Amino acid sequence: MRMRLLVLLVAVVGVALSPAQADAHDLRLVVKLPPETPDVLLTEAGFDDESPADEATVTIIDSNGTVIAEAKTDERGMCRFARPGPGKYTAKIVAFGHRDKVEFDVAGPEIEYRGWRPDQTIGLAVGVGGLLLTSGGFWWLRGRKSVV
Repeated sequence: MRMRLLVLLVAVVGVALSPAQADAHDLRLVVKLPPETPDVLLTEAGFDDESPADEATVTIIDSNGTVIAEAKTDERGMCRFARPGPGKYTAKIVAFGHRDKVEFDVAGPEIEYRGWRPDQTIGLAVGVGGLLLTSGGFWWLRGRKSVV
């Protein structure tokens, strides 16, 4: 009975720590400053599974921490703002409990900014490490029980 409970516990922990669960719905925000329309700032939001983040709240914040614009994304995950004046800004998004932020510079030469996502690599390492640790613990307990 104890062995079945242990196997069930190992299975539940393994599924909870699996990498597929860790980044199944990672939110992505992209800020675009199209050169052909110098008065527009576009944001595009979606999840890793290519579904758009509709009805997400996008907030544009200046370098002083002041909110200068806020809007909801449409059904395609898009949002359109008036381009702010020269300076450094941060775009933040909140969708279904997920968050992302992208820092960008309006006067800079770049056209598209993407957030940096270290959590995918960390999630994979934690998931694989958790599975290996759980498996090793299971086999250690199993070997220990057969000796006794």
